[in-house]
Amino acid sequence: MIHLFSRTSRATCTCAALLALALSSAPLGAQEATLQDLTKRADSGDASAQFALARLYHEGKAVAQNYGAAAEWAARAAEAGDPAAQNLLGRYYHAGLGVARDQALALRWLRAAADTGGAQYIYDLGLVLENGADGSSNPAAAARAYAQAAEAGHMDAVVSLGMLLQEGEGIEQDFSRALELYQVAAEQGHPRAQNNLGLLHVRGNGVPQDYSKAADLFAAAADAGLPGAMRNLGVMYENGFGVPLDEARATELYRQAGLGTGSGDDAPSLRYDPRLRPLPEGDDAIALLRQSADAGDPVAQFQLGWYLSQTTEAGLATDAEAAALFKAAASAGHGPAMRNLGLLYFDGRGVPQDYVLGRMWLTLAARSGQQDAGGLIDKLGAKMTPEQVNEAQARAAAQSE
Repeated sequence: MIHLFSRTSRATCTCAALLALALSSAPLGAQEATLQDLTKRADSGDASAQFALARLYHEGKAVAQNYGAAAEWAARAAEAGDPAAQNLLGRYYHAGLGVARDQALALRWLRAAADTGGAQYIYDLGLVLENGADGSSNPAAAARAYAQAAEAGHMDAVVSLGMLLQEGEGIEQDFSRALELYQVAAEQGHPRAQNNLGLLHVRGNGVPQDYSKAADLFAAAADAGLPGAMRNLGVMYENGFGVPLDEARATELYRQAGLGTGSGDDAPSLRYDPRLRPLPEGDDAIALLRQSADAGDPVAQFQLGWYLSQTTEAGLATDAEAAALFKAAASAGHGPAMRNLGLLYFDGRGVPQDYVLGRMWLTLAARSGQQDAGGLIDKLGAKMTPEQVNEAQARAAAQSE
């Protein structure tokens, strides 16, 4: 049996969380100028161009994603007083992405951005104060930051302040006030607030215990894609708390939350290049395709690699042969081969499992125009340490030279 979380889900300042945090809403500079012109302006000291370049490298748009380069440009803009650059640089120092992890520098730059009064910047400072590395967390200061951002209407801050109040961390425990804050955010459809409010109803903290109400709240948050809510709703179905007993539904919810035993239907899969004609059929056609692949044709290498990766006929090939063909095509600049090769490295299929090489090839695939590569990086990159991310991006940059 899977049990309900003993603590409410909190927003943490991990590597993956940093990637998900929004940057400034200002238009991307490269939409109005060429990369060359943007670089020229940045080199001349234009702080807005410097941060625009930092965003390009952070997001991997028009250039291969590279947090080290992003940090360098963000640092120049931050020194010039750009609050968005200060915020990004502070988060990089906290996560150790593109720079060596340094909590003191993280707080310096995050405070500089927060001092400008932006609610998002104040909230980000609160996150790092609450989740500081090396025992440097300061929940009392985090509570003050969350309260300030919440006053400005920042819903994530409202929920985070509610969590500290619920647990009595850095502030006196107050279930009633936590309940009020969760309700404010839940009424606006905030999934984390809905999940946490559901937990209060399960436990009877500050409200009468009400499993039916809790299940409704978990369902709303689960529908919004919150894994913790999917897990909690699964527990309700597994035990018949507030909903009919339904073990099949519980199992499905656990699978959706990533608690299953296998990779499931949501696991990324290899993909054929939609620009190409369907593969030829018949032994003679495949033999001709192999001849072209052996002669160094990257398109033929990709097609043969795809064919071998999909065939179920015994004795035709190993996964290693398909991976070798994808690698040959990828090395020649074939974008879809880069994408598929990256997935093979993450899975350890046909090649030794290597997250660094997996991310390197996906980064290069994104640079070549593979539209889903960025999403795959976000999903699979959550498994990586900051050091692995930095190495993968450095290797991708070297490959691009």
